[in-house]
Amino acid sequence: MNLELRLLNMAEFTPSATVVETIAGFPGLAAAPQQGTATVLAQQFDQDVVGDLGNALNTFVQSGQIWALLVGFVLGYLLRGVTTYK
Repeated sequence: MNLELRLLNMAEFTPSATVVETIAGFPGLAAAPQQGTATVLAQQFDQDVVGDLGNALNTFVQSGQIWALLVGFVLGYLLRGVTTYK
């Protein structure tokens, strides 16, 4: 099944322009014309993943949660040592 989409440049649109999507091989199936709309196939986002991770780590340290994590590790290790049967 082949899918054929006609995508037009948004600068070429006038208020009366229409976009029609048709499905190749199925002449009876055609989307209804819509006034001044276009199908968005993909979007780009300006994401800084490493920067976001750095900000999250900085907030984690500044809020004092790092100390709770370290105390939890130490207490968990001690509890494991006490409850282990040899």
